[in-house]
Amino acid sequence: MDKKRNIFLTVILLSIIAAVTAVIVLAVLAEQNTQKNARSYLATNTIVSQVIKKMNYQNLSKISDENISKYYNIPNGIITDSSVYISNRTDSGMELACFRLSSEDCAPILSDSISEHISSKNNENKEGSGQLAKFKTDTVYPYVFVAVASDSEAAANAFRETVNEK
Repeated sequence: MDKKRNIFLTVILLSIIAAVTAVIVLAVLAEQNTQKNARSYLATNTIVSQVIKKMNYQNLSKISDENISKYYNIPNGIITDSSVYISNRTDSGMELACFRLSSEDCAPILSDSISEHISSKNNENKEGSGQLAKFKTDTVYPYVFVAVASDSEAAANAFRETVNEK
């Protein structure tokens, strides 16, 4: 009887050890997977600041987060971070903006908001319309970059470099 009981207790003890080991292994694997999926994102302000530095732009002012909605009509939930800089000079329509999408599905909605903004800006600013005709958007998910500048293509390249350096 003692031999059967010892075998039974040994089997139970080994089963408990195997179950605890399995739980620990699964927890470690889940944590590693979470760390891989939890990508660290650059702040959009950091991206635009780096583009400004790389391009040696001057006379640009950051629009406060509260005032971005005066420039871009973006529905709630579309972006998780944004940064907009505009020229201090009234004769320049120069603008740099960066948005971080909340999901890839939101890209068309943001694109419509950007097009609407550029169109309204074109109508308002006849002197800077030559520059507005040279606007460029670029996307490196989850970021969408907008450059309204005489060298908007180069600014978009600086954006791509900045995002890909991290």
